[in-house]
Amino acid sequence: MKIYRKITVLIGILLIAIVSVAKVDTEKKEQMNRVLSDISFSLETTHYKDLDIDDQFSKNVLKNYLDTLDYNHQYFTQAEVDEIYKKWGKQLDDDFLNGNSRAAFEIYDIYKEAVERVNKYQTKLLENPKNLDFTLDEKLVYDREEEPYFVTKEEYESHWKKMLKSSILSLEDYEELTYEKSIDRMKSRMETRQKLLEKKTTDDIYSYFVNAFLKEYDPHTTYLSAKEIADFNISMKLQLSGIGAVLTGEKGVIKVVKIMPDGPAAKGKELQPEDKIIAVATDGKAFEDIMDWPLGDAVNLIRGKEGTTVKLKVIPSGSKTAKEYTFVRENVKLEDRGARYFIKEAKSKNSNYKIGVINLPSFYMDFDAYSKGDKDYKSTTRDVKKIIEKLNKENIDGLIIDLRNNGGGSLSEVNNLMGLFIPYGPVVQVKEGGRVSYLGDSDMTTYFDKPVIVMVNRLSASASEIFAAAMQDYGRGIIVGTPTFGKGTVQTIKQLDLGELKYTNGKFYRIDGGSTQHKGVTPDILFPPTYDSAEIGESSLDNPLPWDEVESLINGENSKNNIKLKEYLTKKHNERIANNPDFIYNVKRYGIIEEITKDKEVSLNRAVRKMETKELEDKWLAITNEKMKGKNEPQLKDYKALEDYNKGRAKKDELELLKKDGEIIETVKILADELAIGRKK
Repeated sequence: MKIYRKITVLIGILLIAIVSVAKVDTEKKEQMNRVLSDISFSLETTHYKDLDIDDQFSKNVLKNYLDTLDYNHQYFTQAEVDEIYKKWGKQLDDDFLNGNSRAAFEIYDIYKEAVERVNKYQTKLLENPKNLDFTLDEKLVYDREEEPYFVTKEEYESHWKKMLKSSILSLEDYEELTYEKSIDRMKSRMETRQKLLEKKTTDDIYSYFVNAFLKEYDPHTTYLSAKEIADFNISMKLQLSGIGAVLTGEKGVIKVVKIMPDGPAAKGKELQPEDKIIAVATDGKAFEDIMDWPLGDAVNLIRGKEGTTVKLKVIPSGSKTAKEYTFVRENVKLEDRGARYFIKEAKSKNSNYKIGVINLPSFYMDFDAYSKGDKDYKSTTRDVKKIIEKLNKENIDGLIIDLRNNGGGSLSEVNNLMGLFIPYGPVVQVKEGGRVSYLGDSDMTTYFDKPVIVMVNRLSASASEIFAAAMQDYGRGIIVGTPTFGKGTVQTIKQLDLGELKYTNGKFYRIDGGSTQHKGVTPDILFPPTYDSAEIGESSLDNPLPWDEVESLINGENSKNNIKLKEYLTKKHNERIANNPDFIYNVKRYGIIEEITKDKEVSLNRAVRKMETKELEDKWLAITNEKMKGKNEPQLKDYKALEDYNKGRAKKDELELLKKDGEIIETVKILADELAIGRKK
């Protein structure tokens, strides 16, 4: 179950508004059919996964399409779904191969009528809002993805009446509106929804349909229409000229995927991955709800000229309470943000050690400067090499490389960076077209030969996983943290007459032969999880390619990791964190998030709703005060004080916060323990 689905209900989702589609002219229809045929041929001949295009494939694709339109199983009735399967259940495999997109629009017309049916019903309910009773002991089942479609009119209307009531309660709670103003806001939302309906095009519906086929291959194989390419370019520009966050639209919710280094969001430190943005107020205007908005439209509202102000209303991950954040838009040049470092000291077995810590936000490289022949082009390896030279002058005893939240980047930089820590050898294997090749270091020089620890978490993905895996396989560095994302596939792009196709044509493999796909990298020393693996990671996506392996390239010498050393370090680590306030807090924080995730219902009783919100706030306050007490810091008197405390932290320098980060402090102690007993080589 996805936590954002509950948040969606709590913040007032009524329906996924998608407009009727104009009739497709003959020329455009023929073009769409040709593109569909082109896609099917490309995937059959070049995709990494070999699929049987048969009747079962047809049924799976039809389910994907219905779920795309009605993921919560609440618009279609069971009778409508039965008729759709009767007509199309065994037809879509042939349509895919032959290039026939007629089903896309016929099925969508049925969905459009269902949406209009709900619109009319809820509009009628709002005509007599006093008839909505909020004292009843009712509950709304908000997560219906695995539930059957409604059979009777009574259960159908009961659900949508409850959805309306939940939306009104959410407005009262999060925006502190009166009941009357909440009703007015709901009417305004319906007007906005109608405007959004009018923006939908035949290209949008065609894209939904095509991606229903591609979803059967893997989650990274996708079709982008020309409109979606434009929206994607906008979202990429958001990294450079907005708040500095990568966003995605998932089933009616605008969600934060990644915070870009040194952008307004990173400086504010309040916005985090998995947060949900529900409303936007730009340049002094009133907040505008963006629930069910297309990603491009939402991004367009958030981004703007440098120096202007935008406010976001956000539901943080693991919370039911909306927060309001203010950002001043900036132009963010990714290459301006690179590796950062500092030195920490630790004691073990009566000896003091100096530990260098390098934080890497990504595996970056200024390709433009490099291609122009600029000798001072910026890159991860060049920056880290300079830092190591400085740290060596400080006589450090060991090094920590922090790859937490590092979403990847340049594969060549992974290879080059690995070369700083090994004399030579392969770094990663790549399998494409049935052939396996590898990239490796061959300069015969080691620039740092002292002990190294690599920190990772669930947001460490792709290139960062390759680096961590190579360090682990060579026994060159101990890996600490939580299991990584598990993105181990290679994509290529094919230009089409209508848009483009991105498809998976290869896989990455560790030098020990195992893929980083799906499993990711499992640390040698595990930290408590900070992100829900059911929400983030390759395994949380639909239909990911499985883990597998190829032949290992490791010889007997470099494959011998020191098992006894890791067991010793793990034992010492576990003894420390048993009473470590930061780690205890992380465990309890994760427990609260799990509790919210498992809850599939929300109360529609106004008094109970307020009580539940207060109980959740009390839980967050209690575990925070427990942590602060353990660190001899002042206690917070109430939840408002906790919010002010978090805002105060958000204003502090990020590098200074990293120096006080509980996981880094513990990792420094782990490395000190290793240094104290000496690494076996």
